[in-house]
Amino acid sequence: MVTKKNNYWSATISTKSSDSAALEASLACEEVECELKGDELFVTICGTSASDLRAKYNSTMRSLRAASETLAVIN
Repeated sequence: MVTKKNNYWSATISTKSSDSAALEASLACEEVECELKGDELFVTICGTSASDLRAKYNSTMRSLRAASETLAVIN
């Protein structure tokens, strides 16, 4: 019997912004871990496969981009 190997995939995104807390809040519905250090935001994304990680990465980046563009209009 061959057992399927569980692979763990992860990626970390970092960004520096005066709006880091708002960017972190924009990821509340994403499956990510966020760490805020001053004006730097570190976002760790985990997946069970490369395609799972890619999908989560794309979703996370869409959320960050939408929040960033909205903040730019507000400011």
